Amino acid sequence: MKKLLSLLSISLLALILAVPAFAASKPIDVYINGSKVSFTAGTPYLANNSVLVPFRVIFEKLGLQVLWDAKTGTVTGKSSNLAISLKIGSNRATVNGTVKKLTTAPVSSAGTTYIPLRFIAEATGGTAVWNSTSRSVQITTPVSKDKDEAAITALIRLSNKYFNEEKAISFYSLMDSESSNAESVADLNASFEIFDIKNTIESLEIIDITGDDATVYTLESSRRTGGAYTPDTEDEYMYTLVRKNGSWKISSVESQSSVILLTREQALKTAANIPQNDADAIKGNITKYYQAMNEQNPAAVLSTMTSYGEEYDTSLKEDLEDFFTSYDVTYTPSVSNIYYFSAKEAAIYVENKEKDASEEETFEQGTIFILSKSDSEVWTTDNTYSVYYKLVKS
Repeated sequence: MKKLLSLLSISLLALILAVPAFAASKPIDVYINGSKVSFTAGTPYLANNSVLVPFRVIFEKLGLQVLWDAKTGTVTGKSSNLAISLKIGSNRATVNGTVKKLTTAPVSSAGTTYIPLRFIAEATGGTAVWNSTSRSVQITTPVSKDKDEAAITALIRLSNKYFNEEKAISFYSLMDSESSNAESVADLNASFEIFDIKNTIESLEIIDITGDDATVYTLESSRRTGGAYTPDTEDEYMYTLVRKNGSWKISSVESQSSVILLTREQALKTAANIPQNDADAIKGNITKYYQAMNEQNPAAVLSTMTSYGEEYDTSLKEDLEDFFTSYDVTYTPSVSNIYYFSAKEAAIYVENKEKDASEEETFEQGTIFILSKSDSEVWTTDNTYSVYYKLVKS
């Protein structure tokens, strides 16, 4: 009797010790394409090395219409090209009419039917990975190419919409970034304060989708609608995208080419109402610029340009010094015309011939100079754009 009591005590002790261990078990989490699934009608649990889950939520999350036959205890999930049926207590299921064997049969508990998760994931063409440490299942489902293409196209067009609406925070929310975009958002907002531009995606082509990476080519036009002057352009871009947590994000955007949308006829049409003193000052700045380039005088070149701070000016001076050390180019301006003018801003189109002393060829370049007028009434060059560059003599 004493021995029996001792054995009973040991058994009770084992049971007592086992209860806390069971109670402390971490709940099983289920993720589909990175998104956690919430279960309201039951909790996933592990049985016979299989994770069983309430059927309705999983079927719906996997895009299946749910059908329940209470008389036979059969649950069915359907889509346009798939039908999966399982029966409570049966280790046989059907996938599009083909009988499949289950390692664990569906069960009913407290009014909820539980089905084996891995079988459903694989039957829908996906994969299920069990992590014993985190007690979680990661399900990855295949996304059709059509859906990927639609999602990618929508993403790029949405980024263009946010840009045109000048929503910098929303624009950068579509970007893949592991750090804060605060500085980029501030820079873009500063640009929105200066320029009014409408960007249009003229054409979009998805070059490649491989796994969670995609490449997209676009042809876009950028047209000024107000604000500071900037020439209209037609640009080619290459977008790189990455899929994270089931959603596509823009990883990078690289410019492939940019063409100024300004015809020679437009460039040679003089802007109206230009005060003579301003016209003389603007053209005088351009003359001084080319003289300084021919003299290979970095300081004189810089004096014709708008200063953007000591660091920028120093860097530009070093670039000019390197250029003059490497090349001996003579510039001969010919045509020039102020085609845009406002009280504080102007755009002048210039054609000039260029010849390096070490080469036989002569080239012609069409250039746009954007100038601004300072508070001290001095015109300086803010920016330049090359309209064309071609060989004219060899």
